[in-house]
Amino acid sequence: MARILGLFPAALDAARGGMSANAFIRQLSEQGIAPRRTEALQLYKIARGIVATHAEEPFRPQGAVPTANEIALWPTRRAAGIAQTVTLAYRDRTTGQIKQTWWSIKTEAGMSREAAVAAAIDAYSEHAESYDQELIGAVHTSAYRYSPGIIL
Repeated sequence: MARILGLFPAALDAARGGMSANAFIRQLSEQGIAPRRTEALQLYKIARGIVATHAEEPFRPQGAVPTANEIALWPTRRAAGIAQTVTLAYRDRTTGQIKQTWWSIKTEAGMSREAAVAAAIDAYSEHAESYDQELIGAVHTSAYRYSPGIIL
């Protein structure tokens, strides 16, 4: 099992705090955690991208459904409801590479961030098994309200 498992939240916090990748690795080392440098760098890169793109969303209350202020409008011709996106980080067991993928959950009224993450992990788990991947972490990154009939 990889030594990087369970470090995704720490990488997100480090990226949010403006810490460099090297400082993140030093911090882990000082705590007695010694992941492979390449894995830690790959994980930090994913975390930095999430924080840069989605700012506060990964740090909002996980047990809460996104509020109207937190949900962006997505114009569509016919679709309605809420789409929530979860970013998943997986480690390929064969190559050791850490990759990210995204999974969207569409519902009528939305669900808690925690439930969306669990649904995404569950939905992607079959793919992960067939690609020989292990989950490193998952985080809710966005929510959109489909607005039928509004085309900008």
